[in-house]
Amino acid sequence: MDKKRKRRHSKKSKCNIFKKFFLILIVIIVVMVIAIIGVVHFIIPIFVIPEKKEPEVINKSTLEKIINVSDLSTFEAVYNGIAKVMNENEPDKVDYYVSYEATVKAGINFKNVKIIDIDSDKKIITVKIPEVKINDINVDITSLDYIFENEKANISTVSEEAYKKCIEDVTIESNKENKIYELAEQNAKNIIEALISPFVEQFDNEYNIKYE
Repeated sequence: MDKKRKRRHSKKSKCNIFKKFFLILIVIIVVMVIAIIGVVHFIIPIFVIPEKKEPEVINKSTLEKIINVSDLSTFEAVYNGIAKVMNENEPDKVDYYVSYEATVKAGINFKNVKIIDIDSDKKIITVKIPEVKINDINVDITSLDYIFENEKANISTVSEEAYKKCIEDVTIESNKENKIYELAEQNAKNIIEALISPFVEQFDNEYNIKYE
């Protein structure tokens, strides 16, 4: 009986020792994990010299790339006109008048917009924009209405001739209309500011744009 008790006691002792060892091992592992986390997050950053990042700057080429959107109509006008068509054989006589409705589009080539200067002290970006040009004219052929002075001119091909005369007329008239150019230029400036301002404001929102 004593021997059996001793054996049982011996087994219990071994089990208790194993349990204690297992618990101690778990505690050690937990402590090591906490220590490693602490070293990684708190100790190493103190001694590691952070890599210096090159400061981003506002430069001409970057701004020009942002603006580079090719030809763009910045103004569109509806023009109502009357073209006068003369007799081919008697140039001093009118064959007919034709009224029409046309759409005139004007704009600039944004590829030719240049950033002349970026003054970081005065916070001014100087921009040069190209000349505004009429870049599209469309006459609504269904809007043509005729008043004939010479009834012999009222033939099947009259609409083809009249359409060409209307294109010529609206081109001449729109080129003389300064308001089209002024509004197209102002809208071009608004578009340029809308394109580059969000980028510039990431660095400094005090910059202003000046045009040449």
